Amino acid sequence: MRRFPYPILLCLLGLPAATLAAEQSTQQRLELLERRVSRVTELTLQLDEMRRENRELRGEIENLGYEIEQLKRKQRDLYLDIDQRLGAMGGATAPAAAPAPTPSAATKPPPSPSAKAPAGPAPVSAPAVTSGDRTQIQAEYQAAYELLSPQQKRYQESAKAFAKFLEKYPNDELAPNAQYWLGEAHYVSQQNAKALAAFQLVVSRHPDSTKAPGALFKIGRLQQAAGETAAAREAYERVLKDYPNSSAASLSRQRLKQLDN
Repeated sequence: MRRFPYPILLCLLGLPAATLAAEQSTQQRLELLERRVSRVTELTLQLDEMRRENRELRGEIENLGYEIEQLKRKQRDLYLDIDQRLGAMGGATAPAAAPAPTPSAATKPPPSPSAKAPAGPAPVSAPAVTSGDRTQIQAEYQAAYELLSPQQKRYQESAKAFAKFLEKYPNDELAPNAQYWLGEAHYVSQQNAKALAAFQLVVSRHPDSTKAPGALFKIGRLQQAAGETAAAREAYERVLKDYPNSSAASLSRQRLKQLDN
């Protein structure tokens, strides 16, 4: 039996070739559209998967950031605790003992009748700090210091207390220590600019204080953290030059080695 091609068969059946071409074209367009829809669906699924992965990564990044901040805070607390312990061992942070009270005028023996009066008026001296005042000063200093301890960690309150102490007693024997711990309070609060200014005042106003070497080393640390390598190196070298026998000198040597490497 003879077989006729499909278009010829349609023609023989009375269907025009134009109708056949239209049907084939429509079928092709439908197939193309289905392929496109399938591709869009596939891309949509891939996009949803990427979004899900991004959400998971964002959550992991946030968790890591939180953990890093916690580690930084623990490191600063540990550093502060070690610094306080070292200072206490050296007697630098403990308030000085109150001086023995001087005898008042009521307890002094009366002058002998044969004693001669001074030829001129006695020179007027500044009023001495009484034992009661000394106790009050030491109490205010200790209260500010305890706020800074790792047990309380009330760093901002400690900074305010030390600032108030320095405002009231700028020339007291505890002023160098108060200025140093003011810098530490800002440092552990990550207020580096205020910490740097406080430590610089320790070095400039109290260069002979036992806190001056540590303050100068902290200046180098803050400058190094800020990327000011040259200034940090200068601070470390100054510690070695001006305070070669201090504990800050050995720390400065280690920092200089790190900078060299």
